[in-house]
Amino acid sequence: MPFECEPSLFERTRSLWRNMRHHLAVESILGRKTAARMFVDDIWEPRAAMTWTGHRLYIAGQFEDIDFRETLIEECINENNPGTFIAYCSPEAIEGAERLLSGYRVNRRSRFYYTVNPSTHEWVVKPPKGYVIQPITRALLAKNFVNTERVIEEMTSERSSVEEFLEKSFGFVAVYGGEIACWCMSEYNIENRFEVGIETTFEHRRSGLARFVAGAMFEYAASVGVELIGWHCWADNHASVATAEKLYLARVDEYPVLSFDASED
Repeated sequence: MPFECEPSLFERTRSLWRNMRHHLAVESILGRKTAARMFVDDIWEPRAAMTWTGHRLYIAGQFEDIDFRETLIEECINENNPGTFIAYCSPEAIEGAERLLSGYRVNRRSRFYYTVNPSTHEWVVKPPKGYVIQPITRALLAKNFVNTERVIEEMTSERSSVEEFLEKSFGFVAVYGGEIACWCMSEYNIENRFEVGIETTFEHRRSGLARFVAGAMFEYAASVGVELIGWHCWADNHASVATAEKLYLARVDEYPVLSFDASED
């Protein structure tokens, strides 16, 4: 039976996550910068661990001799409501994770991980005609542009509130008339690193807009001392891959994830 691990003991699991250093969410959880629950097979000498933030599940270690399924359903899925989850696994955990999720229709998919030091490039911040790039501030949110709620949803997908996001993270948007067309935000800011969350609304895609909004954020990141930006995307998301490469990001890893719909058990 798995045991819930107190946050003060999360560090005991660090060695299990050694092959997931590209995932700042894990580092943020271990460092108690992101509130999360964690379950392990043994509190004092853990060989397997499972934690999550929203619908992102993180699994590491050896799962042969311990059944985390009841914990997964009762704690993780019920806490976050059924829907599509993505399981990020350490290499040695992925087969055990597939058995853990065997009651669901699981798709194994590939993701890419890119990085860049923003201070090593000049960033072009010249969006197409009609678009204005602005930082995310309380004043921007107060204007209640179309898609403001979607921006707030993204801001609070990692942070507990808008206020916490504005204090610890940052981001930029492209405004077109009275509509927010694209947004790019920092996630899991730890010391001089963060990861990127970015989205362009359907009507404004294929315009190169994401490149310019990300460029504005990267330019700002360099000005405040950020030295490493991470970018995760689906391997078959050709638009995201192209944007990353136009932004001078270098691909440093390809890894499998397990996607499953918890409402289809």
